[in-house]
Amino acid sequence: MPTLHSAQAPLYCPTTAPACQQPPAQALAPLAVRSPHSGQGFTLASRVVLAPMAGVTDVVFRALVRRFSPKALICTEMISSNALVYSKRWNAPILAMQATDEPIAYQLAAHRVEVLVEAAQGIVQRHNPQSIDLNMGCPVKKITGNFEGCSLMRDLDLAAELIGAVSRAVSVPVTVKFRLGWDDTSKNYVDFGQMAQDAGAAMVTLHARTRAQGYKPGVDWEAFGQLKQALRIPVIGNGDIITPHDAAFVLNTYGIDGVMIGRGCQGEPWRLAQVEHYLATGELQAPPSLLERLSCAWQHVVGMATFKGERHGVREMRGQLPWYIKGFEGAPAFRGQLTQVGSVAEVAALLHMILEKTEPELARTPQRLPWWEAMTSETKPTEQQPLPFGV
Repeated sequence: MPTLHSAQAPLYCPTTAPACQQPPAQALAPLAVRSPHSGQGFTLASRVVLAPMAGVTDVVFRALVRRFSPKALICTEMISSNALVYSKRWNAPILAMQATDEPIAYQLAAHRVEVLVEAAQGIVQRHNPQSIDLNMGCPVKKITGNFEGCSLMRDLDLAAELIGAVSRAVSVPVTVKFRLGWDDTSKNYVDFGQMAQDAGAAMVTLHARTRAQGYKPGVDWEAFGQLKQALRIPVIGNGDIITPHDAAFVLNTYGIDGVMIGRGCQGEPWRLAQVEHYLATGELQAPPSLLERLSCAWQHVVGMATFKGERHGVREMRGQLPWYIKGFEGAPAFRGQLTQVGSVAEVAALLHMILEKTEPELARTPQRLPWWEAMTSETKPTEQQPLPFGV
């Protein structure tokens, strides 16, 4: 039987490359985030934040991120307040957390004040996060069509009511994530940010695209500076901030308080740590080797099989495993095969095939590889088990 605790095998950490010419961002001292109502809060020891991503930033992926970046603020997936309140599933998998998650923000979406307040209070009482984040920037039609996400940028009065009610109802800081506006004709991010601040938000994150842009190319980073100049509370920048150079540029140029990275971390849970290292030292870390990537992908899939059961865990990983596979001839074909896997053993076999093609010397000593036991076992894990602490 594959030993699911093999997910705890040590990861190889990227090594430091020669220093880059771009200077690190300044003013990276710890940043206090406080509720204007309760006075309670937390301190951002890192100015790099993991973005909430649906289907990605679950407890397993967050544990991988924590292996590299122990201090960054990390966010859950977006949580529907309606679904949570009406189901009363306060221990649903999407809410799961470990002690290593801290500091963590639980992100909620809602358009009804009483529902949002109940959801926020329930999460704070049962899970004790460092903050509650309100999603007012999601551009997806099924969210905006329910008057949630970015649709709230078209109704500042309702948005203010939601922010104010939650910030008064919970002791932890309430933060808000939003976009430039609904479309190019209605960019109201400065007004929206000022409204959020006045309503009780302790920090805001600006995604530098409109709802109409979705995730298409064309971010407006200059908006970060305009928003920062207009607000007293901390401002986090988000949107195509992927590399350490990107992070240093927006921090130095626009004076914002931190950066949030989302898609840049997909298949690269070490990305936050690379950015943090560069901001602190001015040195770029070398990218991980293919074996390091494969080892991390293996830990990810085994963690998911442990947490959700093999059938569901592996199925969910079909969309994420291909993100780890890049940088060598034949990678596209392997990515396609990984979208079809149905078991931990199949994943192990494919990862080993990749290594045989790219690093045949390493593949000749398979007993040293983390997936070897799964390849040689005839028994498969079928039951959901507790998540190994720290993955």
